Amino acid sequence: MNKNIDELAKEIINHIGGEDNVSELRHCMTRLRFILKDEEKANTDYLKNHEDIVTVVQSSGQYQVVIGNHVASVYQAIMKQMRLNQKDSQHEIKEPANMNLIDRFIDLISSLFLPFIAILSATGMIKGLVAILGAFGLNAQNSGVFSVFNAAGDAFFQFLPLFLAVTAAEKFKMNRYTALAIGSAFVYPNLTKIVEGDVLYTLFKNTPLVSDVHATFMGLPIILPPSGSYYSSVIPIIIALWFASKVEKKSQSIMPTSLNSFLTPFFYNTYNSTIIFYCNWPNFNMDC
Repeated sequence: MNKNIDELAKEIINHIGGEDNVSELRHCMTRLRFILKDEEKANTDYLKNHEDIVTVVQSSGQYQVVIGNHVASVYQAIMKQMRLNQKDSQHEIKEPANMNLIDRFIDLISSLFLPFIAILSATGMIKGLVAILGAFGLNAQNSGVFSVFNAAGDAFFQFLPLFLAVTAAEKFKMNRYTALAIGSAFVYPNLTKIVEGDVLYTLFKNTPLVSDVHATFMGLPIILPPSGSYYSSVIPIIIALWFASKVEKKSQSIMPTSLNSFLTPFFYNTYNSTIIFYCNWPNFNMDC
């Protein structure tokens, strides 16, 4: 780069319409992904012709400034200058009104997965290495190397709900530590014991959704996925945190400040436990 990172960050801010024109900012492996209040205020031609910017892409409701491999450094410099973290914590960010359903879906997926896409790729490569070691006859019983690499590759995927809890909390604008508490409940080791023992009754007999009920929660059937746990799951934690964010906002608006810090997490953790056990995926209860 010919310019200092801080100088480049300042130029980008000035030519996207200024700090007040930014609703949200995140980045992937090569791009700054802005959500601007008004894209017309951005000087796109200037940014496209900048020597330290590859190009600008306007797609899916995002204003994407392609930087290259050093995008993380530029992102940090912009965040420092714009102080978006503090701004986000004070008031809710609204998505642009011109985003259609497809754009909103793409925005949701990118918001949830792009922050850790590099780690996802790295752990996938480790899993490939484990497969190669297995082809040479190594396994957990005869090789410590295999065991270590297998744990390093499996851990990310097994505890994926926790990583999604962090990104979903940011996207849905809720407390990230409460989101992690909810995600931890999904991967709690003893969760599988709930569906052990005698079968109380069976739901959806003679259908693809047939489910044996071993226990109930306040009269509602507790049904876990066919695997018996939410390890490596995606949809349940996203649904749970979306509900939690709605409950959090409602609770904060009606609950006394002195009680809000601990009773709000209590209520939406309890609420989400009921929702997810009753309306889980893929055994989705059609009455939900």
